[in-house]
Amino acid sequence: MRTLMTRLLIPLTLAAALLLVALASAVGENSRAPVQPERAAKPPVARAPAKPHVVLLIMDEFPGDSLLDERGRIDPVRYPNFAALAADSTWFRNGYSIYDSTTKAVPLILDGMWPRPGTSPDRRGHPRSLFDMFARNGYRMVTSEEASALCPPRMCEGGRTRKPAILPLLNRGRPERFGRWVRSIGAGRRPGFWVKHLLMPHGPYVYLPSGARSRPQPRDPLPGMNTVPGFHDEFLTRHNEQRYLLQLGYTDRLLGQLLRRLKREGIYDDALLVVVADHGYLWRSGVETRRRALPDTAAELAPVPYFVKRPSQRRGRVSGAFARTVDVPSTIADVLGFRLGYRDDGRSAFSLAARHIRRLRFPTRGFDALVTVPGARWKAQRRRVVERRLSEFGSGDPAALFTGIGPNRDLLGRDARGIARAAGSGLRAAIVHDGAFANVRKRSGVIPTEIAGHLRGGRAGEERELAVAVNGRIEAVGRSFHLTGDATEHFAFMVPEAAFQEGRNTVEVFEVIAGERLRPLH
Repeated sequence: MRTLMTRLLIPLTLAAALLLVALASAVGENSRAPVQPERAAKPPVARAPAKPHVVLLIMDEFPGDSLLDERGRIDPVRYPNFAALAADSTWFRNGYSIYDSTTKAVPLILDGMWPRPGTSPDRRGHPRSLFDMFARNGYRMVTSEEASALCPPRMCEGGRTRKPAILPLLNRGRPERFGRWVRSIGAGRRPGFWVKHLLMPHGPYVYLPSGARSRPQPRDPLPGMNTVPGFHDEFLTRHNEQRYLLQLGYTDRLLGQLLRRLKREGIYDDALLVVVADHGYLWRSGVETRRRALPDTAAELAPVPYFVKRPSQRRGRVSGAFARTVDVPSTIADVLGFRLGYRDDGRSAFSLAARHIRRLRFPTRGFDALVTVPGARWKAQRRRVVERRLSEFGSGDPAALFTGIGPNRDLLGRDARGIARAAGSGLRAAIVHDGAFANVRKRSGVIPTEIAGHLRGGRAGEERELAVAVNGRIEAVGRSFHLTGDATEHFAFMVPEAAFQEGRNTVEVFEVIAGERLRPLH
């Protein structure tokens, strides 16, 4: 048999050799022919630098599905900068957080390690992180950590040795600190790694999409209105969600500052830009807490915005991979072709393994259980949450933020003077900080769009339907409410910025009687 195979192979080998000689001769002849003009050659693909600039922005308390419009897109009208980022990056629409508390949810984004009980959010609890990888690769590093301290001053400009106190940082200077960090971004002799933890759109809810504030101080006009004493009331929950969505509009404006800076400095195209958030928030009434991730709360607490713009990426794409916040370091290392330098618990969001995941897994706050949620069920629950939000706050035109909640919405936009009046009663309304309406100066940056206060003279436990007019026009409707442990009847409304004029403004609070008459209260 071997002799027969040998006899057959020898002629075939000789034939192949002769064919190769003939082809070589033909190529030689063609190489002596005149050079012909090339036809419409495709432009070369831009190559990213070996060590591109890297920007990591971590936002806070941000349920990612808040960005969606009725078509399931990122709303390009209300959130144009998020939409612009999606058009240039990979949007992981199933990106999710694996922990519901900031002091563990942010460090795991920086080191890719599964959260563990008892660890401190600093270098002691997280001795290795992304910062070590970038230091080994010669990067200049600038950090602005506001709930952690993983990069020490010897490694990072702006680094800390201990976790800062979060509450003072929430109450003052959030946009200013963000602006200083943005201004630190620029091309230099060394590649840069810039990290920012932005405490937005996290409360207190004081900012409007324009950048104006609804009040000069961070404290809510009614203490406890966005904490446990107010969690039981449905209208108050919707009012607070409305305030959150307005502040989300301002968060989009801050993102725009970052994108413009990167473009002005000429580093946007070739930079790696990652935008993510630490965890979501539960906009549900009748709960004891809005920050406990469980199977029935994962539809709002787990989804987070998750964008990765690769160096030289020019076209956006949407990925259905279940990318986790713990995957951020491995994803960055994968895109750059760097070695992370230690064994983490994440995987690249672009990996085949990430695309094959079909369920969520995360620990409970107390680490007493590991929650598993089927992905199909989770997405169906999320769709219902989005449908509920859209039915109340709409999408596109920001005016819809003010027209979908509260009873008697047919009164909105009407001249209060043309609506029948009901006889007066002993009930009176007192507006908190009502002196702010006497001399509105829009250039000051404060426009008193939140109208809140107390009702006096009603029966104990009684609540009623209300309406608010600004300069004679009905701008908001709603219900009064009680905070847990407080016998006082309260009210709170948001009205559009456009309702106010420069200088003196008139604000009136009415009780709505049978949906057709107004009883003046203030």
